[in-house]
Amino acid sequence: MKDGTKRLARLAILTAIGVVLLLLGSVLPAGRLALVAVSSLPVCVTLMMYGIKWALAVFVLTVLLGALLFPGAGVIMFAAFFGYYPIAKSLFERIHSKAAGWACKLALYSAAFVMYWLLARALFTFTGGELAWYVLYPLGAVVFVLYDAAYSSLIRFYLVKIARYFS
Repeated sequence: MKDGTKRLARLAILTAIGVVLLLLGSVLPAGRLALVAVSSLPVCVTLMMYGIKWALAVFVLTVLLGALLFPGAGVIMFAAFFGYYPIAKSLFERIHSKAAGWACKLALYSAAFVMYWLLARALFTFTGGELAWYVLYPLGAVVFVLYDAAYSSLIRFYLVKIARYFS
Protein backbone atom coordinates (compact mmCIF):
# COMPACT_ATOMS: atom_id res chain seq x y z
CA MET A 1 0.00 0.00 0.00
CA LYS A 2 1.34 3.42 -0.89
CA ASP A 3 2.25 5.79 1.94
CA GLY A 4 -0.42 8.33 0.96
CA THR A 5 -3.15 5.70 0.91
CA LYS A 6 -2.01 4.26 4.23
CA ARG A 7 -1.98 7.73 5.79
CA LEU A 8 -5.46 8.54 4.46
CA ALA A 9 -6.84 5.24 5.80
CA ARG A 10 -5.27 5.85 9.23
CA LEU A 11 -6.61 9.42 9.34
CA ALA A 12 -10.10 8.20 8.46
CA ILE A 13 -9.94 5.54 11.18
CA LEU A 14 -8.67 8.04 13.75
CA THR A 15 -11.45 10.49 12.81
CA ALA A 16 -14.04 7.72 13.10
CA ILE A 17 -12.72 6.77 16.54
CA GLY A 18 -13.02 10.40 17.67
CA VAL A 19 -16.59 10.63 16.35
CA VAL A 20 -17.60 7.36 18.05
CA LEU A 21 -16.17 8.59 21.36
CA LEU A 22 -18.11 11.85 20.99
CA LEU A 23 -21.24 9.84 20.22
CA LEU A 24 -20.72 7.79 23.37
CA GLY A 25 -20.34 11.06 25.28
CA SER A 26 -23.71 12.24 24.01
CA VAL A 27 -25.41 8.92 24.79
CA LEU A 28 -23.85 8.46 28.24
CA PRO A 29 -24.26 11.87 29.91
CA ALA A 30 -22.74 10.65 33.20
CA GLY A 31 -19.39 10.15 31.48
CA ARG A 32 -19.68 13.01 28.98
CA LEU A 33 -16.73 15.06 30.18
CA ALA A 34 -14.41 12.05 30.39
CA LEU A 35 -15.46 10.73 26.97
CA VAL A 36 -15.11 14.14 25.35
CA ALA A 37 -11.63 14.45 26.85
CA VAL A 38 -10.70 10.96 25.63
CA SER A 39 -12.10 11.74 22.17
CA SER A 40 -9.16 14.10 21.66
CA LEU A 41 -6.71 11.17 21.72
CA PRO A 42 -7.08 10.51 17.97
CA VAL A 43 -6.06 14.13 17.35
CA CYS A 44 -3.04 13.59 19.59
CA VAL A 45 -2.04 10.35 17.84
CA THR A 46 -2.40 12.08 14.47
CA LEU A 47 -0.22 14.92 15.70
CA MET A 48 2.53 12.52 16.74
CA MET A 49 2.29 10.45 13.55
CA TYR A 50 1.76 13.09 10.86
CA GLY A 51 2.10 16.59 12.32
CA ILE A 52 -0.01 19.64 13.03
CA LYS A 53 -1.63 19.98 9.59
CA TRP A 54 -3.14 16.48 9.69
CA ALA A 55 -4.06 16.78 13.37
CA LEU A 56 -6.03 19.93 12.55
CA ALA A 57 -7.76 18.04 9.74
CA VAL A 58 -8.80 15.23 12.11
CA PHE A 59 -9.99 17.82 14.66
CA VAL A 60 -12.09 19.74 12.11
CA LEU A 61 -13.57 16.58 10.58
CA THR A 62 -14.43 15.19 14.01
CA VAL A 63 -16.19 18.45 14.94
CA LEU A 64 -18.09 18.63 11.65
CA LEU A 65 -19.19 14.99 11.72
CA GLY A 66 -20.10 15.22 15.39
CA ALA A 67 -22.12 18.40 14.83
CA LEU A 68 -23.95 16.85 11.87
CA LEU A 69 -24.69 13.51 13.50
CA PHE A 70 -25.44 14.44 17.11
CA PRO A 71 -25.18 18.15 17.97
CA GLY A 72 -25.01 18.94 21.64
CA ALA A 73 -22.91 19.92 24.59
CA GLY A 74 -20.29 17.21 24.02
CA VAL A 75 -19.47 18.45 20.53
CA ILE A 76 -19.33 22.03 21.83
CA MET A 77 -16.90 21.02 24.59
CA PHE A 78 -14.79 19.16 22.04
CA ALA A 79 -14.74 22.12 19.64
CA ALA A 80 -14.25 24.72 22.38
CA PHE A 81 -11.29 23.06 24.11
CA PHE A 82 -10.61 19.33 24.19
CA GLY A 83 -10.32 18.72 20.46
CA TYR A 84 -7.54 21.16 19.73
CA TYR A 85 -5.82 20.98 23.11
CA PRO A 86 -3.27 18.33 22.04
CA ILE A 87 -2.10 20.67 19.27
CA ALA A 88 -1.94 23.67 21.60
CA LYS A 89 -0.18 21.59 24.26
CA SER A 90 2.43 20.56 21.72
CA LEU A 91 3.06 24.16 20.74
CA PHE A 92 3.16 25.45 24.32
CA GLU A 93 5.57 22.75 25.42
CA ARG A 94 8.03 23.90 22.75
CA ILE A 95 8.45 27.15 24.68
CA HIS A 96 11.79 27.02 26.49
CA SER A 97 10.47 28.52 29.72
CA LYS A 98 8.18 26.12 31.59
CA ALA A 99 6.56 29.05 33.38
CA ALA A 100 5.72 30.74 30.08
CA GLY A 101 4.40 27.45 28.69
CA TRP A 102 2.13 27.00 31.70
CA ALA A 103 1.03 30.64 31.49
CA CYS A 104 -0.04 30.00 27.89
CA LYS A 105 -1.85 26.79 28.87
CA LEU A 106 -3.71 28.54 31.69
CA ALA A 107 -4.57 31.47 29.43
CA LEU A 108 -6.02 29.02 26.92
CA TYR A 109 -7.99 27.30 29.70
CA SER A 110 -9.32 30.69 30.83
CA ALA A 111 -10.38 31.70 27.33
CA ALA A 112 -12.06 28.33 26.73
CA PHE A 113 -13.82 28.51 30.11
CA VAL A 114 -15.23 31.97 29.41
CA MET A 115 -16.27 31.03 25.88
CA TYR A 116 -17.94 27.80 26.98
CA TRP A 117 -19.62 29.47 29.96
CA LEU A 118 -21.11 32.24 27.82
CA LEU A 119 -22.11 29.85 25.06
CA ALA A 120 -23.70 27.38 27.48
CA ARG A 121 -25.66 30.15 29.19
CA ALA A 122 -26.91 31.43 25.83
CA LEU A 123 -27.85 28.04 24.36
CA PHE A 124 -28.93 25.92 27.31
CA THR A 125 -31.18 26.62 30.25
CA PHE A 126 -29.77 25.88 33.64
CA THR A 127 -32.11 24.21 36.09
CA GLY A 128 -31.83 24.05 39.83
CA GLY A 129 -29.10 25.71 41.83
CA GLU A 130 -26.58 27.04 39.38
CA LEU A 131 -22.99 27.03 40.56
CA ALA A 132 -21.38 30.40 40.18
CA TRP A 133 -18.52 30.82 37.72
CA TYR A 134 -16.19 31.86 40.56
CA VAL A 135 -16.64 28.38 42.07
CA LEU A 136 -16.36 26.45 38.81
CA TYR A 137 -13.37 28.37 37.41
CA PRO A 138 -10.81 27.48 40.13
CA LEU A 139 -12.12 23.91 40.38
CA GLY A 140 -11.83 23.62 36.63
CA ALA A 141 -8.28 25.00 36.75
CA VAL A 142 -7.24 22.28 39.21
CA VAL A 143 -8.90 19.62 37.05
CA PHE A 144 -7.21 21.13 33.97
CA VAL A 145 -3.73 20.82 35.56
CA LEU A 146 -4.48 17.19 36.45
CA TYR A 147 -5.81 16.61 32.91
CA ASP A 148 -2.63 18.05 31.42
CA ALA A 149 -0.46 15.80 33.60
CA ALA A 150 -2.55 12.74 32.72
CA TYR A 151 -2.37 13.65 29.04
CA SER A 152 1.43 13.88 29.26
CA SER A 153 1.49 10.42 30.82
CA LEU A 154 -0.71 9.03 28.04
CA ILE A 155 1.59 10.55 25.43
CA ARG A 156 4.64 8.96 27.07
CA PHE A 157 2.82 5.62 27.24
CA TYR A 158 1.91 5.87 23.54
CA LEU A 159 5.46 6.76 22.53
CA VAL A 160 7.08 4.00 24.61
CA LYS A 161 4.61 1.12 24.24
CA ILE A 162 2.39 1.68 21.19
CA ALA A 163 3.98 3.91 18.54
CA ARG A 164 6.37 1.27 17.26
CA TYR A 165 3.43 -0.82 16.02
CA PHE A 166 2.22 1.97 13.70
CA SER A 167 5.38 2.67 11.73
